[in-house]
Amino acid sequence: MTKRLAVIDGKSVFYRGYYAMPSFTTKEGIPTGGVYGFAALGLELIRKLKPDYVAVAWDKPKTNIRKRKEIYPDYKAGRKKAPQDFYDQIPILHELLEAFGWPLYELDDYEADDIMGTFAVQAAEQGIHTSLITSDLDALQIIGPHTDFYAMKKGLTNIELFNPESFEAKYNLKVEQFLDLKALQGDSSDNIPGVPGIGPKTAIDLLKKYETLDGIYENLDEIKDALRRKLEAGKDSAYMSKEVGKIWCDAPVKLDLEAADVTDLDVQKLADLLRKLEFRSLLKNLPTHMQVGEESAAQAIAMALQPAVVEPASDDTIAELLMVDKIVAMEHNDQYILSLQPESGYIVDTAEAKKILANAKTIAHDAKLLIKDIFGKNVPAGLIVEHDTKHAAFLLNSLERNLNPGDLLGLELNSEDSGQMVAAIWRLYQEQLKALTELPKLHSLATTIDFALIPLLARMEEYGVKIDTHFMADMSDELGARINELKAQIFEAVGYEFNIGSPAQLADVLFGKLQLPTTGIKKGKTGYSTGAKELDKLRGQHPIIEMVEEYRELTKLKSTYIDSLPKLVDDQSRLHTTFNQDVAATGRLSSTDPNLQNIPIRTEIGRKIRRAFIPEEGNAFVSADYSQFELRLAAVLAGDKQLIDDFNSDLDVHAKTASDVYGVPLEQVTKDQRRAAKTINFGVLYGMSPHGLSAATGMSFADAKKFIDGYFELRAPIR
Repeated sequence: MTKRLAVIDGKSVFYRGYYAMPSFTTKEGIPTGGVYGFAALGLELIRKLKPDYVAVAWDKPKTNIRKRKEIYPDYKAGRKKAPQDFYDQIPILHELLEAFGWPLYELDDYEADDIMGTFAVQAAEQGIHTSLITSDLDALQIIGPHTDFYAMKKGLTNIELFNPESFEAKYNLKVEQFLDLKALQGDSSDNIPGVPGIGPKTAIDLLKKYETLDGIYENLDEIKDALRRKLEAGKDSAYMSKEVGKIWCDAPVKLDLEAADVTDLDVQKLADLLRKLEFRSLLKNLPTHMQVGEESAAQAIAMALQPAVVEPASDDTIAELLMVDKIVAMEHNDQYILSLQPESGYIVDTAEAKKILANAKTIAHDAKLLIKDIFGKNVPAGLIVEHDTKHAAFLLNSLERNLNPGDLLGLELNSEDSGQMVAAIWRLYQEQLKALTELPKLHSLATTIDFALIPLLARMEEYGVKIDTHFMADMSDELGARINELKAQIFEAVGYEFNIGSPAQLADVLFGKLQLPTTGIKKGKTGYSTGAKELDKLRGQHPIIEMVEEYRELTKLKSTYIDSLPKLVDDQSRLHTTFNQDVAATGRLSSTDPNLQNIPIRTEIGRKIRRAFIPEEGNAFVSADYSQFELRLAAVLAGDKQLIDDFNSDLDVHAKTASDVYGVPLEQVTKDQRRAAKTINFGVLYGMSPHGLSAATGMSFADAKKFIDGYFELRAPIR
């Protein structure tokens, strides 16, 4: 069987990983997003391509393009420098390559492409097939009978395979013509000019007819005047572009097949590094057919988690469990398993679980769900959650989205194997406790606030909130009547009936029937947009605009809240939401099923919907909030004396900000001005842009930019 060499364009793949992945950091704050992306692709490469050899070509900083810049001084000019944390991750990437056992090659005066091309030639001479992995389409000129190219088109997952056949099918050219294609059309990513005025379609048509760049220039007399003039004027540029864009497959570097051999990958060494970098979700992707010392990786992974022995609890065991201080608990197939140590677990019924967990501190994965399952509406007031492995994982890495035990441990777990799941919770608890102990402030937050909140949130969810369904029914009738009234007015204004909720039909009405101006209106494949921002640009052009906006608002409120929420209440007219501690990256609670945080408050109809939420008779709702807590912290940390003075003077800081930015007396600040100031006062702490302020407040982009510029003149220390 033909052996396979994979050559990775290291910087290209790393760059893709950096921008494709979230801003991952370790618990110490070390950025690792790009490295994670590279590691994920590397493991996928091993799994899918099963290469015998892997080498990494790297662009040596500054010196790699010297020879090409001698030919064309503006080669790659204008490229923006990557952010600093991109470069900060490169030493970590080199550590990862060492763990993979993949040699890295870089040269003065030669780019990674040249190294890749050189290795492809050397491999072919030894009967080895080469697969190139890069996002640089220049690699198309290297493909041939013994070389294919996996082109990373977008992110890390959108990859297109090129070989001579697929290239010809896509471009209707032969691979040998690619370099001439580049010479004609140029390459903006490398600042290669090509022939000015000639694009891909014209270039392909010319090459289909004349085959080569030389063939085109030998037959200029056959080409139409306008195109011929472009070719004549751009001849020197075309041949220069060809020379600069050519991959040099004779770079002074020798492929060391022994160093690139991956069959003896030390999986344990790689696994240790992935754990160190907190890439636990990648551990399950480790190749299991390679060696780890004297044992296979499959054996090592299997031994990584010894399943607990799970058996029904005896009376003596129940008595013992009632006396313990802490206990691991989980639900499994409508039974409950309690464990005092990783090696064993005991099956108990609901009544026994209630007694034991009411007295012991609970350790669980998603403790809130377990508590609700066991106690229902009768969650004991004194119930204590010692540790929740799901929420602790979120606290340690708020960007982690895969919070099930298997992903967190990097193991393929069988959720039906209760012994395995007990052992997994114990392992997570032990690892997380160690990590939290090393971070005292986070540990304190977890134990004194986040874990302590879990039983309270369970009680809140089970108790629910009462809704006045009769009030909602009356509102539904009221809004329904107004919606019908608006429909009639809209149809009368247009002269015929249509589906107001159809963007295409509405666009036909606005820009066809009514001939409203389209200047500045976004246009897509299906026609002009009728989104909220576009309608806002048309205000004052025709009365129908305000009617459509009101129609949209009312129909959305009616369907989303007024008609939907009453259908979700229980037989006591109580609505039950789910409070999430591990969704919002900022650590704030979120609400789902249904979302009760999105009920409008800025409009009269929104405030009226809120009045449908009522306390039980004899009780009252209490609303409590910190007074600009984050902004107070920012003022102190930035040393913003004016803002500190405003707080100390007990002023309305948002109104004061609006007064200062807009240059109006405090008592003349409007609600809209204050709202804009409030939005930016908090949004600026998270990098709010003019676009973000515009979207949040409805002001124009220009006004939002002007406001932010004025804000930072006022709040220079915070910037």
